[in-house]
Amino acid sequence: MVFSSVIFVSVFLPIVLLAHFLLYLYSKSNRSHSIANIFIFGASILFYTWGEFLHVLILLFSTLCNFFFARFIDFSNSIGKRKFFLTAGIIVNILLLMYYKYCGFFLEILEIVHIDFWFPKVWNINALKNVALPIGISFYTFQGLSYIIDVYRKDVSASSSLTDFGCYFTMFSQLIAGPIVRYKNIKSELTKRIITIEGLADGTTRFIYGLAKKILLADTLGRVADAAFKVPAGELSASAAWLGIVCYSFQIYYDFSGYSDMAIGIGRMIGFTFPENFNFPYISRSIQEFWRRWHITLSQWFRDYLYIPLGGNRKGKYCTAFNLVIVFALCGIWHGAAISFFVWGLYHGFFLSIERIFPNFTRRLPRLLQHTYTLVVVMMGWVFFRTEHLSAAGAYFKALLGITPIRSFAVNEVWFQANGYALPLSIIVALILSTPIYSYVQKKSYKFRFNNSLASASFLIIAQKILILALFFLCLMPMFGTTYSAFIYFRF
Repeated sequence: MVFSSVIFVSVFLPIVLLAHFLLYLYSKSNRSHSIANIFIFGASILFYTWGEFLHVLILLFSTLCNFFFARFIDFSNSIGKRKFFLTAGIIVNILLLMYYKYCGFFLEILEIVHIDFWFPKVWNINALKNVALPIGISFYTFQGLSYIIDVYRKDVSASSSLTDFGCYFTMFSQLIAGPIVRYKNIKSELTKRIITIEGLADGTTRFIYGLAKKILLADTLGRVADAAFKVPAGELSASAAWLGIVCYSFQIYYDFSGYSDMAIGIGRMIGFTFPENFNFPYISRSIQEFWRRWHITLSQWFRDYLYIPLGGNRKGKYCTAFNLVIVFALCGIWHGAAISFFVWGLYHGFFLSIERIFPNFTRRLPRLLQHTYTLVVVMMGWVFFRTEHLSAAGAYFKALLGITPIRSFAVNEVWFQANGYALPLSIIVALILSTPIYSYVQKKSYKFRFNNSLASASFLIIAQKILILALFFLCLMPMFGTTYSAFIYFRF
């Protein structure tokens, strides 16, 4: 089940919201949110089981392990015991991730370097290569690691309630693709949260906004990007290649930020405040700034749990550069078990290192050139991210540079091959919404409401609600008319 499916929007979410609100009222009268948390825990398991019937056991196992390891760490009086349980918890989490996500990847590498003769004959190597990837395992594993590490550091106390922890760890609104929520950020809301009409309205608006990003922008632009990247090597014109990478750059942004908006909106509707995950990354003037704005919760996770423990920027600029390369190489591998993701991570690590070693590398350039440099670097990086093999990435780079033996797929052919009649409008809207222009208009509208007459303010509020409702119905039409398109980050 995904947020952009008819069954979720028309059945699952309304039932969950209504039932949770009734349980919230009951819990409020009893001054305990335990019943509401049990319901969210159960609803989250149902949500995950809908498409991952067997893999839900892995999620439950991970929930139990992280809950009890944190309790053991909290109960231990000696530093030795605390380190032991922390190490055991980290190993269990990493082993789960390694087996389900990277087992086949490492076996293929070992076969390439001819070390496969080490494997016992009783092992079914092909079965190990084709281990199915549980949806969201990268996200909930990192969430579990942050929890037990924070408990070890005494940044937060371990939860004493398995149902409260289960509600946090498996919460359906952010279980599959984040944002990565730390336990300490919502601990108080697990035991005492407030649901208001304003919160429900804001959460609903945020959800619809995210749904529109996914269906009206990401999916429309994605059809063109898919058409461009499916063209055989050497048959793509430079104009079509540039159209494809521009569309993919917008697609991945609106696909992922749309999911984050929906997750944050659902959280708001049930009384939780999740962290923001995007802050207009395409207006950045450096790669450092880009990573402060893109997938913020993941960047913060790597900063707090890997970059700083490695030494951060405390040992000089060259050690800092080396740490950045290590962190982003692992960041690339986190995104996917493929050489192309590893190269994508190294690629970003390289530019971050250059910016650290030579701090004036971009600062002396005019602002327009700073933006241009950042966008070009990011878009070139998306080529590695989108293609499955380095050879395919190399062929696409050749197309971008116009170095192709033949030209058979021009820009108009890719355009109409993807049925992209709405493409010009989608690109214009995508470009505008990738900047703070919309936020600026929103702030101005709020000031107008407070500084003008009640009638004028009421008219503006009604107009905004009508626009949101119209946007929702625009999203429903393609949802009912076609099969849903899975979110890009579901495969991570």
